[in-house]
Amino acid sequence: MLNPVEALANLSGASQPAIRLILSVLAAYPLGAVYRNLKTSITVKNLYIAATGLAIVLFNYGFDLYHSLLAVAASYFLNTFFATSSLLVPLSFCYHLGYLLIGYYYTTSDTYDIKWTMPHCVLVLRLIGLAFDISDSREKERQNKSDDKCVGVPSLLELIAFTYFPASVLVGPQFTLLRYRRFVSGQYEQHTTGAPAYAAKKFLQGAFYLVVNQVGSQIVPDSYLLSPEYEEDSYFMKHVYMGMWGRVSLYKYISIWLLAEGAAVLFGLTYIDAKPGEREYDPDELSGCTNIKVGVFENTSKFGHYVESFNVQTNHWVAVYVYKRLKFLNNRVLSHLGALLFLAIWHGFHSGYYMTFFMEFMVIRMEKEIEPILQKNERVQALLQQPLVKVAVFVVLKFYTIVFAGWCLVPFVFLSFSKWWHIYTVVRFSGLFLFLLGNFASRPILKAILPANPTPATEAKKAQ
Repeated sequence: MLNPVEALANLSGASQPAIRLILSVLAAYPLGAVYRNLKTSITVKNLYIAATGLAIVLFNYGFDLYHSLLAVAASYFLNTFFATSSLLVPLSFCYHLGYLLIGYYYTTSDTYDIKWTMPHCVLVLRLIGLAFDISDSREKERQNKSDDKCVGVPSLLELIAFTYFPASVLVGPQFTLLRYRRFVSGQYEQHTTGAPAYAAKKFLQGAFYLVVNQVGSQIVPDSYLLSPEYEEDSYFMKHVYMGMWGRVSLYKYISIWLLAEGAAVLFGLTYIDAKPGEREYDPDELSGCTNIKVGVFENTSKFGHYVESFNVQTNHWVAVYVYKRLKFLNNRVLSHLGALLFLAIWHGFHSGYYMTFFMEFMVIRMEKEIEPILQKNERVQALLQQPLVKVAVFVVLKFYTIVFAGWCLVPFVFLSFSKWWHIYTVVRFSGLFLFLLGNFASRPILKAILPANPTPATEAKKAQ
């Protein structure tokens, strides 16, 4: 007799680990609804969150739960005994990232597998970030600059609940201990009355993208890019199919992030704390843990919009705990490279990860080289205001962002060098040539043919 997971896998054509993942994300919704009605102590709330989160990981990975339990134990030991030491961050960083990489070494294959290392990579960022926050808080205290953002060492129960939060234990999003404490202490309750409706919106969006991904994967499956039929397509259609494939592949991540975010919203975790002096937020804003900005993503006109809208919380984590910590290099380019290298290492050993993040570096740098030149030329800006030109530019930029997002994603999905190199060969390395030209030749060429022509507003500002 088939168990329900096996039956659903056979019915849908998905793997059993994928079915368990989807069921676990969906299970967080009723768990969040129950939590909203818990009118009890913080200890009981932490027990509920810890128990349900542990149950989710046990359901998905069975005995492999011990990997994350070891991580929690190590984090508790280090945070307790090295809280005031300068060794806390390096020890936490090395232990958690090292354990994850060893896990990758023993479990990796040529395909993307849903194994215990998937939630473990989420856990690694959360616990390393916690070590940074504790260390920063102790430094503020030493300088007599304590504020309400300082965090103390969590108890073992609180640490388990923070680590295994049901709505984010498998796929994120990331959040800090400070946010978790404000949430579990009830500080967000008065601001989350609209959470059920907002959670329903995220659920419907996630379900929509999941359906689109499943349908699109049948039209342009991964295997098509490796097929003889793809090689026989025209050069233009090769790029069209690559763009379609890339979009469909990204929808897989978007769907699961939206579903997970909806569950976190229902728990009441996601309220945005507006900071004095910063931009004002709607008091009922509940997007504090969003991992995908759908509006920005679907209206991209440059790759910078992808960075802004995709995997938001992970990008924020890297910006806070890696990029800004590399300021001692006194070079933003090196800091950017260092942050992307960390992301590649965090994903694993496959060459495809390193190639994808290198492509991200190249394309973002290219756009930063070209944009200022175009913005400073009055004639170009005037031309861009013409209706027909606007339409043409829109079409060109959509083609550029969709097609070359697919180009950048090829190594990330196919992982092994032989596969992604073959696909790049089929399209004659078009993206690589474009990004190399954009990085090393576009600036001098554009500055020669489009000299800066400041607008009156710019000249007035300089005069002041």
